[in-house]
Amino acid sequence: MNDFFSLLGAVTVDCKDNGEAFTVTDRVAVIEHVLGKTDYRLIARQPLALMYAKRELREGDKVLLISSHIDCVFSKCFCSDEGECLRGTFDNSFTNAALLWNMLNNTLPDNVVVAFTGDEERDSHGAVQAVVALGQSGCEVSAALVLDVTNEGWENGALFTLENDLGVDILTGYNIISSLEKYDGSFAFKHNALPDESWDYADYGIPSLSLCVPVGGELHGDAGVLLRKESALEYCRVLPLLASILC
Repeated sequence: MNDFFSLLGAVTVDCKDNGEAFTVTDRVAVIEHVLGKTDYRLIARQPLALMYAKRELREGDKVLLISSHIDCVFSKCFCSDEGECLRGTFDNSFTNAALLWNMLNNTLPDNVVVAFTGDEERDSHGAVQAVVALGQSGCEVSAALVLDVTNEGWENGALFTLENDLGVDILTGYNIISSLEKYDGSFAFKHNALPDESWDYADYGIPSLSLCVPVGGELHGDAGVLLRKESALEYCRVLPLLASILC
């Protein structure tokens, strides 16, 4: 999966907005370029959300929303190799890359809608615009899977974390935990974690869950954070597994 680490380096570039629209679009340009030769098509371009699917949505379609914010607060973005870990400004370029990698390798269910959103670091207007766009299409959103980075689980060596399960029914929760038995405790679960876009989707009555990657260091610091390579690779594998259950 060396191509994943190359993809992470490419997408770890600046992206900012003013709460109304993107103002720095380097990462937007990378995403559009990467997906330009895939089966995914841009189905909606909102001021703070790029939305992709394999086909145009029709009224009555049942879809899974996968949301990964692309806005960042860093003065300079970077990604460097430190042996078993990477160091970089990965909030939230890491999950952008993980999502792109899975889209490129066609591992996600066909009814997935992907939203690359802005304004997550402040008011989550990008998430709201994604919900509004889906509502206008007349489709039914079965659940929202939010992708983010976290400090949770880093000290204990967790490969990934599940956070903010909001409105997820008991059967789905059981299926998720059962599917992760092979990890035998090498992931962390926190029911009430720090706010992220899952809270916003849940406000619209959409069952929501966050899949996060543990990192060490200050999430918003210009010195970057440490990310275990093993964790990065397992995250990429777990993402389509959770998506298939939530569908």
